[in-house]
Amino acid sequence: MTNAVTIDFEGIEGPVYTGRARGQQLRAELGLDALDAQNIDVDVAIPSSTYTISSSFFLGLFGPSVVRAGSKDAFYKRYHFKSPVFLKDAMDGYVSRALQSRNLFA
Repeated sequence: MTNAVTIDFEGIEGPVYTGRARGQQLRAELGLDALDAQNIDVDVAIPSSTYTISSSFFLGLFGPSVVRAGSKDAFYKRYHFKSPVFLKDAMDGYVSRALQSRNLFA
């Protein structure tokens, strides 16, 4: 059994997270493609001081992982989000969008 990796947004410049390119850059820095390939769980901690996470940033950071997972349930089985409720609702919509628009990441 592998240990989970933690992504803590406290260490990422914020409290506003926007831009697909910024999300993609962070994805590369965090090595999420490798973590996905190894099926390593990821805990994501988003502090209450976060103002917003745009769909473009979220999809740049997590979109390929959502598509690779193939469903919301499979994505949330590996990616565990600890965040303010208003962000959970928004991010859940972004996950749905990624699954509906799989070709965005091709």
